[in-house]
Amino acid sequence: MQDNINTDLRFSIIPEWVIYADISDRAIRLYSILARYADNETLQAFPSRETLAKRAHCHIKSVDRAIQELIDIGAVLKSHRRNGDSYQSNLYTLKRVGTAVSPGRDRSDQGVGTGESPGRDTSVHLTITTELEPENDSKNKAKSVPPDWKPSPEFLTECTAKFPTLIIANEVEAFIDFHIAKGSVFKDLQRAFRTWCRNAARFSEPKTVIHKQELKPPAEIPDARAWVKQMHDLGEHWECKPGEFGCK
Repeated sequence: MQDNINTDLRFSIIPEWVIYADISDRAIRLYSILARYADNETLQAFPSRETLAKRAHCHIKSVDRAIQELIDIGAVLKSHRRNGDSYQSNLYTLKRVGTAVSPGRDRSDQGVGTGESPGRDTSVHLTITTELEPENDSKNKAKSVPPDWKPSPEFLTECTAKFPTLIIANEVEAFIDFHIAKGSVFKDLQRAFRTWCRNAARFSEPKTVIHKQELKPPAEIPDARAWVKQMHDLGEHWECKPGEFGCK
């Protein structure tokens, strides 16, 4: 085992399968710290637990728990670094390719004195960095409006029939100018244009003006004293008021 390591690596590389693994943020951070200390060829590092705790800004026990998480997912192997018969420090070997770990391990024994990492079940491959990314579906990918965009002839015929009050060519030009200026993106440009035409037709419809009806003068209210006048004319004045109809 070599005592000197090559530290030309000035940044940490974290495989995607480690980032997406079901581990804590501190474990991911600790992996990056170990990667910073690791030899470029052997991927081995042997910083002390105190150094790791200082770099990770946490307690040594938190370092132990995070290391165990990395061991459990197969991201790190831990063994004892010895000088002859004497124990010096833990030796951490980083794994770039992920493999599932056999379940049922005792996690109670952590920290200094922990034995070598348990064997891993290599039947399940967890690496996702070597897999091809799925091809983008151009139909479902949002895209901006090209300056020379034109609806298909069939779609133009459909819009002309559906929105007879619109000049479709003018609406196409307005649609392009508006959404290029706004920076809009659409998954389906023709459906977006149909919505544009629908709104344009609705807003261009003449608005119904409701005129207020002219107020008619109120109907004349029948004179409530008319019957008294009739009785007055008949010579009956018992309901007449003084001065009413010439009565005294």
